[in-house]
Amino acid sequence: MFPLFRPLVAFVAGILLSPCVDPLSVWLCAPLAALLGLARRWCLWLAVFLTGAGLAARQDAGPADLGPEPVRLIGRVLRPPERRGLGVYLDIQLQSVDARPVHGRVRLTEFLEDPELRDLFNALDLGTGDQVEIVVKLHRPAVYRNPGVFDYRRYLARQGVYWTGTIRNPRLITVLKRGGHHVDHFREWIYSRLDRGFQSDPNTRGLVMGMVLGLKHNLTGRVEESMRDGGLYHLVVASGFNLAVIAAAAARLTRLITGNLRIRLAVVTLSILVYVLVVGGQTPIIRAAVMALIFLAAKALDRGYAPLNAAALAALMLLAADPSLIEDSSFRMTFAAVGAVVGFGVPASRWFLGHIEARLRAFDDASRDGRLDPSIADWRVERRMWCELHGLPYWAVTIPWRLRQLAGQAFIVSVCVEMVFVYFMVESFHMLSPISPLLNIPAGLIAAVITTIGFLLIPAPGFIADSGAWIIDRFAGALLMLLDFGLSMPLATLRVPSAPPELWLLYALALSAAAAAVHRRKRSLCIGSFLAIVALQATIAVMDFSPPAPNATVLTFLDVGQGDSTLVEFPDGKRMLIDGGGAAAGRFLSLRDESTFSIGEDVVSSHLFSRRLRRVDALVLTHAHHDHLDGLLDVIENFKVGELWLGRNPMIPAYRSLIERAQERQIPIRWMHRGDAAGSISVLHPPRDWRTRTTAQNNDSLVLLLAAGGQTALLTGDLEIPIVAPDRVDVLKVPHHGSGGSRLRTQSGIRVISVGASNPFGHPHSTKLPALRTDELGAIRVVMDGAGPPKISSSLTRPCPACKLALLF
Repeated sequence: MFPLFRPLVAFVAGILLSPCVDPLSVWLCAPLAALLGLARRWCLWLAVFLTGAGLAARQDAGPADLGPEPVRLIGRVLRPPERRGLGVYLDIQLQSVDARPVHGRVRLTEFLEDPELRDLFNALDLGTGDQVEIVVKLHRPAVYRNPGVFDYRRYLARQGVYWTGTIRNPRLITVLKRGGHHVDHFREWIYSRLDRGFQSDPNTRGLVMGMVLGLKHNLTGRVEESMRDGGLYHLVVASGFNLAVIAAAAARLTRLITGNLRIRLAVVTLSILVYVLVVGGQTPIIRAAVMALIFLAAKALDRGYAPLNAAALAALMLLAADPSLIEDSSFRMTFAAVGAVVGFGVPASRWFLGHIEARLRAFDDASRDGRLDPSIADWRVERRMWCELHGLPYWAVTIPWRLRQLAGQAFIVSVCVEMVFVYFMVESFHMLSPISPLLNIPAGLIAAVITTIGFLLIPAPGFIADSGAWIIDRFAGALLMLLDFGLSMPLATLRVPSAPPELWLLYALALSAAAAAVHRRKRSLCIGSFLAIVALQATIAVMDFSPPAPNATVLTFLDVGQGDSTLVEFPDGKRMLIDGGGAAAGRFLSLRDESTFSIGEDVVSSHLFSRRLRRVDALVLTHAHHDHLDGLLDVIENFKVGELWLGRNPMIPAYRSLIERAQERQIPIRWMHRGDAAGSISVLHPPRDWRTRTTAQNNDSLVLLLAAGGQTALLTGDLEIPIVAPDRVDVLKVPHHGSGGSRLRTQSGIRVISVGASNPFGHPHSTKLPALRTDELGAIRVVMDGAGPPKISSSLTRPCPACKLALLF
């Protein structure tokens, strides 16, 4: 029974369509619909729908901007400073800004490369509850506003964080009032106790801290990428898996001590609450805790328990508290996983492996044989006789078969979860991992062992802790070896673009048919639907769903922060990417963990994948500065590339790496100079006799003139010197992010500047304005069709979010 399914669907539908309804009318109609629901059931669902729409419409749009000048804020520290590399991150609940009451949170960072500044900051001894006064310049969280790219600003807004800033000096922080640091000290004690045995190996240390406490920022870049590629990332972040392991371990231990059900439930509940406290109330853990507490409450009240019903109730409670969670992919993945396990995996394992359970249940009870199927009864009799003949206990037969049963159940559940997660893996991470179901079985068991022993290490004395750390180290090493071996297999992980909605509709129908076949135990339907799922996954993996060629040449200036990347699409279907941004631009996000973040992977590739592209016909590097070059390294790995255009650049390590990767993938390289041409593109710089220096220079830039539809566009890289170029073009990519040092005199009616928000270089210079800026408009799209001036749009002109979310669901 799943009675809460329809209320949940109605509530979600109301949230999705809330932008399309009037809030006042919703709240006027909701009570009337609830009254009519006493007589007509459908009116009750309408009342739930209206409640969801009303709650979503009430969401605060957020406070207003605070202006460009530094402010004096007063607020309360929400958690101890979080150290990542040389950066310190601080979350503040605002109370006032320049003596004006302000609500919301601010996330601040301070870079402490200087040991003196580090000592000054440490002397402040900041902790939870401290009231502080800080002088800092606040701004909205930076975000890469390209279609298909993760919206970091929206992600922070769902946590109540509306501003970020960088503290220039610890002397700008004043502690007004101390809060109680007892919880901080408790957590620090736990972290230090767990961390003590793994200081020598950063890979094992990050793995253990992630699995036990959900502290993923301790992961090394290598381990984080490997876990993501292998489909095991859920094991090293705070998730329901961690909570389930802790709760199961507590239940097992209390069962050995007492048979009193209420005492056991109380201990398990306490262990869940303590774990939530230890990990700092991370959102995925809170979601899992809500579901677990519903289950425990049902047990304590001697009520029946339906896992899907508990999940639906938890989803309703969480969405009622914060309707914006519907946009959170983590929220959707959590409940998709629960649905896949409980509604699909467990029934499938009971069906496929039910004969093993029938054979092993009460194996030593011969009186049951007469009530069983003859084949099962014969099997039991034969095994018991074999044990008696060889003088062996019955568990010599039952234990191996139980292990087979557990392995089979784990495999079936893992396959079912992966089949459901294909949508999220493709649309969110643009990845298919065929090896994941196989890796998840041993990896899940190893993670359960590491999590359980890790928690037991915390109170353990030294000699026991050393032994436990040695065991954990061996298990962690085995997991990393297993992961490396699995990922080394051919086709272990595939990069794929987004798929069309109609294909996902077919996939949803195939999944529904498979689930129905499992519940009704229809073997032929199950086989057919499973083959359909495999065929659709193969289609997603290999089929080209690239959009049709545009009717005119289209330039898209991507928002890559303080860097450059331009996608050019031609009417003949060819596509060219000029520069790929770079990892250096990522630091202008100020507060993102940079361990594996890459502009090329997380911004440029994500946008191209969201466009359903598999191929880029030409990659162009204007010059070898990191904010233009680094992203191309990821693009080469993720896409089929027709050819690579290069000018004249010094052979710095990153440039050499780009050439080597191109050669490894057998990508033709074209060396371009002034006077060269390819189709509608002419090269204006550099000349053939251009001499490079030992380091990359802005004036090494490859400058391209594009002619299309009787219109022209000049794409300049970071060029600063004057060159021979048209006096006027229709579209100009302003050189060097709008720097005042550029002396190019070409005029244009449309000027585009690719620049990072709040960058420390003062770009763009006032003399280069007015212009269209990626830091203000996001991705800028220019259509050169020859019919009047080029047509302009940006990523800020987007469809109704309700329509997009309705399509998604």
